Amino acid sequence: MTSGKKPKASKDTFRDAVTPCKPLQHREGLQAIKRGEGKGQISGGDASKILGSVDIDGDCRATHPESNRWDYVVGYERSGQAIAHFIEAHSAETSEVSVVEKKLDWLETFLQHDAARKLAALPRQLHWVASGRINIPQHTPQYKKLHTTLRKRGLLFAGKTLLLT
Repeated sequence: MTSGKKPKASKDTFRDAVTPCKPLQHREGLQAIKRGEGKGQISGGDASKILGSVDIDGDCRATHPESNRWDYVVGYERSGQAIAHFIEAHSAETSEVSVVEKKLDWLETFLQHDAARKLAALPRQLHWVASGRINIPQHTPQYKKLHTTLRKRGLLFAGKTLLLT
């Protein structure tokens, strides 16, 4: 007879989802997060629940050199389940909203590939972390796009820091 409890998410759950997605490389903890591009801005509420990280942008540079690539995915355990947090550390200027939208388009296409099936199947959240100052005034069309169109697509604007929970 079973206890009815869900098995705890293991680091292997996230790693096994990443491994088939060549050229992505799983890294322990937050090692994939680069200085000046999210390092120190992204953390876990409980570091022991971080299942690993991937530098999507760096790993895909050779295979998608002209693309607006997404930055990272970080695995985090929540309620016994592995959650894939797709994170874009990018300038939060009015002129950059369309660039982040292109990166989101690229990510969604990337996740449709057969090799990404396991990664795409994980519950996920999409985050934009401001890599510098935030300058997207509320009266602009770009602000409306960020808070309506992109939000409907699942993108959450985190501001300058992101605490994974």
